[in-house]
Amino acid sequence: MRLFVAIEVPPPSTDDSAHRSGAPEHLTLKFLGEVPPERVPELRTALAAVARASPPFDLVLEGVGAFPNSSNPRVVWVGATAGREEASSLAARVAGALDPIVPGAGRDSFVPHLTLFRVRSPAQRRQAAALLSGVEPAPPPRKVPVREIYLKESTLTPRGAQHRTVEAWPLTGP
Repeated sequence: MRLFVAIEVPPPSTDDSAHRSGAPEHLTLKFLGEVPPERVPELRTALAAVARASPPFDLVLEGVGAFPNSSNPRVVWVGATAGREEASSLAARVAGALDPIVPGAGRDSFVPHLTLFRVRSPAQRRQAAALLSGVEPAPPPRKVPVREIYLKESTLTPRGAQHRTVEAWPLTGP
């Protein structure tokens, strides 16, 4: 199973063409990759413990950036401002809890962000340059209440990745 742990982000309340589907988006806390199905019960137990120890918080998504950088963008994203430290702390707890189950889960650095789009064409490169230079305005700030973490499965299809929630746990920490 191709798995990741995420925070779900409700669609924006305004008509935003970058988010046409109306489906929730997600902010990935930890991408696990291919995990044997027999490891999922251990993941569930570890994530339940992380959720019990983690308090709910609010996250504000605003401003744009790019990976690997603005001069050579492959992914354009909206960053986190308020709640950034809480999201980073939650991601570190998730990575630490899952590393014994999925070796390497604790190794990647975490930058809280919501992907706007991947740069795959000249038109998208122009759009990225306009957004990153400020010629095109960034999406308006969004306040996201973070109350749960999700274990999600990602299935790659010709139309892109399809995501399914395996399980969710409420954040109930102090």
